[in-house]
Amino acid sequence: MSVLTVSYSLFLFAYGSRREVDVRDRPPRMRFVVMIPCLDEELVIGRSIERLLSIDDDQLIVLVIDDGSTDRTAEIVNASTDPRVRLFQRVAPNCRQGKGEALNAAYRYVRDQALMTGLDPHEVVLVVLDADGRLDPEGINKVAPCFSSPEVGAVQIKVRIHNAPDATTARMQDYEFATFTEVFQRARARLGSSGLGGNGQFNRLSALMDLGDSPWSDCLTEDLELGINLLLHGHRNTFQPSAWVSQQGLTKMRPLIRQRSRWFQGHLQCLRLLPSIMRSNLHPVAKFDLCFHLLNSIVMLMFQSLSIWFVLTVLSWTIASPEALSVFLSGLTPAFLYFVAFGLAPLATFAYLRTEPGISIPRAMLDGHLYILYTYIWWFAGVRAVYRQLRGSRSWAKTSRILGTGDEAVPYFDPRPPAPVFYVVPDSPTESIAPLERIAS
Repeated sequence: MSVLTVSYSLFLFAYGSRREVDVRDRPPRMRFVVMIPCLDEELVIGRSIERLLSIDDDQLIVLVIDDGSTDRTAEIVNASTDPRVRLFQRVAPNCRQGKGEALNAAYRYVRDQALMTGLDPHEVVLVVLDADGRLDPEGINKVAPCFSSPEVGAVQIKVRIHNAPDATTARMQDYEFATFTEVFQRARARLGSSGLGGNGQFNRLSALMDLGDSPWSDCLTEDLELGINLLLHGHRNTFQPSAWVSQQGLTKMRPLIRQRSRWFQGHLQCLRLLPSIMRSNLHPVAKFDLCFHLLNSIVMLMFQSLSIWFVLTVLSWTIASPEALSVFLSGLTPAFLYFVAFGLAPLATFAYLRTEPGISIPRAMLDGHLYILYTYIWWFAGVRAVYRQLRGSRSWAKTSRILGTGDEAVPYFDPRPPAPVFYVVPDSPTESIAPLERIAS
């Protein structure tokens, strides 16, 4: 399985490097609604709104979903006087039911508003952005032409880590996203099976409507499951490598492993989709690709477990019997040992140089080898995820934001008492929200 994984990864890298995604001019009537799910995001939401409003698109709507925040998130959003900004506030008992349900509630509202104002759902795109996300100023113009193909239901853009220069751990996360982009996403765009991420996700409203009232699930990786369900319903997912969104990278190991454990467990939950994939009318290559990516986390966990067992065995031999270790190593060349340990380091280095051409080659090579060591955090995350899955645990704690990355207000934000309620989610007849009349303009 390890040989198959490496071989298929190399194939995808070569296949995806052949050409960029072919797109046409931007559809003239396409409208974009940026949905930002928030839970206690007073530290970053103000700056994020400012950046989005700097985009030259008077049809753009910024819909902030306040999912029961107890800080000043709502107050900061309402402080904006720009008519493109809207607050969609969820209150108890409807709030804090997970990111997927927060997105579903906002989606239903936008869908109903679009239909009520006579907009064509095929020409409305819902963009999912994290509260700390920095969207490429030209991102919408780069993505919009992808939707000129009617079969395209969703587009994913590449993800970067904007505090990568500040910490080695953050730099490794930048390597992680860059490698995934260059090795997998470019090729999957050509296959029509690009994966969707929780940040920088563009979804055609009509495609979401094919999935019913709740396109996003309660899965811990609701973005992964959404992308697969769109494919199963006959839509095409693609990837736009020229557009990007950046986010904060975690700088401490414990929250990083906890976050990756949630992602790993989400992959385990999505294994339930394998029978549907195999029964679908997707192209056999697309079926194989989807199954490969769903099973790859388990294969990686098994491979890393064997690698750790090998290292521990060698260390025990070194301590107990240096002669036995000498006999064992005499049959292995240094080149073979290097290939086993760091064989994919050159690939990671080349992938990152394509994403970050400003970095020096020696620095990229050093970081490429560090990245191989960094990937073993997935072993700890995977073991934790398997344990949680066997226990039936599905809860997860929100990761705290980091100070000093430029996302927060300057000087650093001084927390104040919770904000009053301005708008609330229309989940009951007694609640209302300001209409998105800007969509219809």
